[in-house]
Amino acid sequence: MKNVKKVVTYIWILALIFLIPGCHFQDDTAIQEEFDAFLNQEFIKAMEDDYVSLHTYVTSPEDFGIDMQHVEIGLGSGASDEDQQQSLQKLNDSYNQLIQFDYDALTDDQKDSYDIYQSQLSLAQKMSDEKFDYYEPVFTSMTGLHYQLPTLLTDWDIRSEEDLQNLIIVVQDILPYTQEALAYTKTQAEKELLMIDFDSVLTYCQRILDKKDQSPVLDAVKAHIDALDMDDNLKDSYKQQMEEAFQTSFFPAYQEMVTTLTQLQKGVNNEQGLAHFQYGKEYYALLLQENSGTDKTVEEIKEMMEDAFHKHMRKLVALAIQNPELYENYTNGELPQTSFQSYEDILDFIQSHFYQDFPEIENLEYQIEEINEDLASDSGVTAYFHIPSLDGTSVKQLRVNPKTNDVQSLSTYTTVAHEGFAGHMYQYGYMYENLTSPFRKAIASAPAYSEGYATYVQYECMKYLEDMDEDMLELYQEAELLSNSLTILIDIGIHYEGWSKEDVSDFLEESGMMLDDESLTMLYQQLQANPAAFVPYYVGYEEIANMKEEVQEECGNTFDNKAFHQALLETGTATFEVVERHINRYVEEQ
Repeated sequence: MKNVKKVVTYIWILALIFLIPGCHFQDDTAIQEEFDAFLNQEFIKAMEDDYVSLHTYVTSPEDFGIDMQHVEIGLGSGASDEDQQQSLQKLNDSYNQLIQFDYDALTDDQKDSYDIYQSQLSLAQKMSDEKFDYYEPVFTSMTGLHYQLPTLLTDWDIRSEEDLQNLIIVVQDILPYTQEALAYTKTQAEKELLMIDFDSVLTYCQRILDKKDQSPVLDAVKAHIDALDMDDNLKDSYKQQMEEAFQTSFFPAYQEMVTTLTQLQKGVNNEQGLAHFQYGKEYYALLLQENSGTDKTVEEIKEMMEDAFHKHMRKLVALAIQNPELYENYTNGELPQTSFQSYEDILDFIQSHFYQDFPEIENLEYQIEEINEDLASDSGVTAYFHIPSLDGTSVKQLRVNPKTNDVQSLSTYTTVAHEGFAGHMYQYGYMYENLTSPFRKAIASAPAYSEGYATYVQYECMKYLEDMDEDMLELYQEAELLSNSLTILIDIGIHYEGWSKEDVSDFLEESGMMLDDESLTMLYQQLQANPAAFVPYYVGYEEIANMKEEVQEECGNTFDNKAFHQALLETGTATFEVVERHINRYVEEQ
């Protein structure tokens, strides 16, 4: 009997071995289907909640299951307490639904999505803690509401008469939306939580009002209307309606900005950085994580950028010793010029070379337009890439600032590489062609990946300039990277360690750098008024450069630059934890 029991037990165990995986597979499949449905629903909710995002990413809402009956035409959630509470509730609901899924049951690709979204939502929850209420500024000098509105309207893609009708409603919504933002800013002032570069913001707003009678923003919108296939009389009617919306909403909004901000300028304003608020250091630590794409602490990021500074300094010194005349020319601003005659020449040149290092994609059609000079003035923006819709057929759009770009300069070449090929324009093309999830294309957010990649690529594309002095190109790159690492260290110094302008001056002097007082003031004001603004670019670059260096050391002669870039690109917009998994798989394959 004992032997029989052993045989029965053994058979029972075998049955479990063969049956349980079958059940587990079925359960996993169901979970995976539910997870895909959840992410798709998150995408739909995000689009239905925000008409601006919907119009940006989608041309045919019904194809994505989006119900236009649920979409309120306008600028979306504002800065009112009610809007903020609703946003927080939706955030918490999404997070609670996400963490219900069995992570181990998901596919590798789904785990990527889970990790990206979990990081995104978790950080947003932490930054929504009530102790940080009114910490987030609306009118930052580089990307504030005052600057976003003209850019939004001049880039608005009017594809149909319905789009045009909706845009008129959006313009009409600008005044009440702005009034909510100003009410929020007044509360910030009452709580002594203002941190605004008033001079910069007010100068920009006043320029919009000074051009009221010949508004470049309104002219751009009218040009979009003229491009429609529509009866001329109907076009004139819509242009009249649009002009009325500008006169009753857009321009009054800017007048209220000027009036309110001028009044607030007389009160208390923090001109020394987040560290001088009660919870400012804690808030900055979260802001740094959000913009660096990692869970690193402030101290860890500071150490990484200090290492980067010393690395780039060593390379720069070696180049200066090797070729002192070249270094002297560089410090005197005597940089060699390229032979390109237009932005198109630059893109076409890079496009003819970069497939030796990057995977091919099908659609690389593009169009370049200059930013209106009045809108470009003092913005600090040299160029930007206009995000295309997921399902549209229009060519990719690149905008360049004619006031800051000398077409033949090295800086213009790297800027076009950053925004165009093989930067954002190519990056989005690759992502749209190779990722299937609308959520991953539109909702997943990791600015350090996107900007870090584009910054990395702008230097990667310099090697195609074979007719230029290789040492000069390397010197130019190392000098910029040295400056970038210092920028982040100063950003941390201002917002986490409470540095004054004098502290920044002392730090630069200790680092072997000197700035005149005017340049020092400009640097301090820009970083102080825009905490962590440069972190995605410069920290993101160092993360990618460090990964590549480690992979090259590990792979040795088997390292394949093109395969590395494919591993880097295949995640789409992702945190570096996710990117590193794909890089590690590439290393294992090698």
